[in-house]
Amino acid sequence: MNNLHPYLIAESQLPLDLVKLQQKAYLGDADAQFALASAFQKGRNIIKNARYAFYWFKKAANQGNIAAQYNVWFSYLIGDGVEKDESEANRWYQKASLKNSQSTNLVINNLLNPTFQ
Repeated sequence: MNNLHPYLIAESQLPLDLVKLQQKAYLGDADAQFALASAFQKGRNIIKNARYAFYWFKKAANQGNIAAQYNVWFSYLIGDGVEKDESEANRWYQKASLKNSQSTNLVINNLLNPTFQ
C-alpha cells in the first residue's frame, strides 16, 4: 500500500531541485510551500496541477505568506484547484489586504495579468 502524502509526488518522478523543495514544503517551510505551489500552478519541471497548487498555496497562506494568501483568494474567486466560493474568496482577500495594503494592487495585477508563464 502506498502511504505517500496525497499532495506529494514520488521523489523518483521529480528533478533534484523539486525533491529538495518538496521536502522543505512538507516540513513546513512557507516559502518552499509557496514555491512548490507555483511550480504546480505553472507546470515548471512538473505536471501542472491546480489542485496541488491550491493545497500548497493554502498551507503557505495559513502561515502568513501574503502572496500565497492572494493566490488562495484568486483560486476561490475563479474556482481554480478548488470549488468556486465567493464567501471564502472575500475572507482571504480581507486577510491578505490587511497585511500590506500598499502591495495589494501589485499582487492582484500580477494574478490577473501574468507577464510570463
